[in-house]
Amino acid sequence: MGRLRSCLHGGARLKRVLVATWGNPFQWEAIEYSADCKSLGLSDCQNVKEENVSTLPVLLKALKPQKTIILVLDTLANLTLRNDVPARKMESYDNVKADVEERVRWFIENRVNPYMSEEDRALLDDVEIVVLPGVGEFSNVSVEGDVLDFYSSVLKVLAERLPVEDTEVILDLTHGINFMPVLTYRALNALLGILAYLRTARLYVVNSEPFPQGEREWKEKIKPLSVLNMKLVEYLELRPRPLYSTISSRPKWSAFISSVTNGFPLAFATFYPSQKEVEEYLEREHLDFLNNIVVSFRPDPTGVMKLHVLRGKSLSKDFRTAVKLHYMLRVFGTEFKGYPKKEVTLDELVRITNRLFSRMPRIGIVVGDQLRELCRLIKGGYEYVNGTSRFRPGVLDRLSGKHVDKPLLPLKRGKKIALGKLRSAMRLTSPSVGSVNPTPDIRNFIAHSGFEYNLVFVRYDGTDIYWSYGKMGCGKLVKADENCESRCARIDETLSTCSCSDDVVVCFLIGALKMKNSKGVVC
Repeated sequence: MGRLRSCLHGGARLKRVLVATWGNPFQWEAIEYSADCKSLGLSDCQNVKEENVSTLPVLLKALKPQKTIILVLDTLANLTLRNDVPARKMESYDNVKADVEERVRWFIENRVNPYMSEEDRALLDDVEIVVLPGVGEFSNVSVEGDVLDFYSSVLKVLAERLPVEDTEVILDLTHGINFMPVLTYRALNALLGILAYLRTARLYVVNSEPFPQGEREWKEKIKPLSVLNMKLVEYLELRPRPLYSTISSRPKWSAFISSVTNGFPLAFATFYPSQKEVEEYLEREHLDFLNNIVVSFRPDPTGVMKLHVLRGKSLSKDFRTAVKLHYMLRVFGTEFKGYPKKEVTLDELVRITNRLFSRMPRIGIVVGDQLRELCRLIKGGYEYVNGTSRFRPGVLDRLSGKHVDKPLLPLKRGKKIALGKLRSAMRLTSPSVGSVNPTPDIRNFIAHSGFEYNLVFVRYDGTDIYWSYGKMGCGKLVKADENCESRCARIDETLSTCSCSDDVVVCFLIGALKMKNSKGVVC
């Protein structure tokens, strides 16, 4: 029977997170906002209609999220418009972020709070304000840097804060400006797609109707007569979203990413990264980024004295991939314990496959076929010969007998042998490829879900069979009179970055990821 999923409106409540993008809140004006749960498609919710300068109180009261995150930009630093926080000289980026957070909290306390009942004000206590890198020239500040630093940073913030259980995120774009909404949406899509491998992951994108615009006297008349309804812009129940990028300085992490994307359970168990090491990598990269931010107070080209923030270094694509990997490990850590492992049993490979690839039917079917074939090899199975059914003994049956065939004696004595040699010893050939190719081949590696006959080894401990990858450098792929690097490049451009000393399995895994990324055809 298929996996029983929780009903849409029943069972345990999903973890609920509210994420809001805020531009410049000091220019917002009070108006009545309305949140209707049915039109938003949300259960466990109450209808709310209240006047305020922001949608935040209405959504907090209607949704009662377990976590609320407000995203703001560092371009609000030293902004004195309609607030009582004075401008100041700053010497570090920490000062800049602290200044922005103080101003936003002043806004919540002095502009949002007065419209709320005393009872409802407690809803604001756990709201987290996160200051992120912006870009632009303003009268209060000049911020220079790569706009994608916002994406990299919001990705990191959300990867650290999103739950790892069944989750629904409500993204309020009402007050966001410029690049904030689209890049926050992109980050949530990526991360919730990772959560979807194991959990229910839903994204609700909401936005209020537009605030009345026009001549001030007219606006003052129309505002009391207006109600701005919160609208559901998009709803997604996400499916698993594979990663296709690598981390150039961490080939084994890239190999693990490939194992998830392509459906290679043995590689998953073998190359499972240390979450602590990934966290340390991210902290070093992020600290280097922060240390390259220069904060100064000087005149701009017009002669106005103001704050300047210059980011001398950008966060890289490798950083963003590592952030996604970090969240993946947070999610997977709830189900998979004790990895990496040097060798695993077939039953463990089946458990990994059933849990990890059940929501990816195409990959699940391919891996399932491979594991069933391996199961018949090890445990035996029935086959039809001349119209009659007979049981063909498996490896375990042969090894448990009094007389063990000579080709199986090394295995019986506890030595590892290649999967290809085991199949030959069992007098088996693959119906798809016939005899075993004596040289490892990336296309065979992909076609057999990582169970390439020359690279996978088995060991018998007297009770069960254990599976592992053998150690082989890429130099083994070439003849003695050939140059390794040029030969690899000729074999396939996906291997062109592999050196002679690199592990063939790692190179094949990265190559498989690059093939998927380029949408190349594996012949």
